[in-house]
Amino acid sequence: MSEDAAGTITVRLVMPDRWLEHVVELPTQTTVEDAKRMGLRAMLLRDTDEPADYYVEYAERKVADEAASLGTIGFRSRDILSIRAYDLGHYRAFEG
Repeated sequence: MSEDAAGTITVRLVMPDRWLEHVVELPTQTTVEDAKRMGLRAMLLRDTDEPADYYVEYAERKVADEAASLGTIGFRSRDILSIRAYDLGHYRAFEG
């Protein structure tokens, strides 16, 4: 994993469906969920969106456990986390 002495990595947060990108330095211990929340605020310029209405993909696969840290999922500096809305093509997991 490429990181500096402070244990931070460059994270590219993107919302491909909206053509938005935000680049930020984050500690490797940052959870995927926290990165998603930060990205939503930065890219949509508001904090009214419910993070649970979105999911995160890394290496073109949905991150199953958003409580995992960037370091735990093997995130490397300058890699991309894609933030996508649950919609007709991407359903939220059934919790019944």
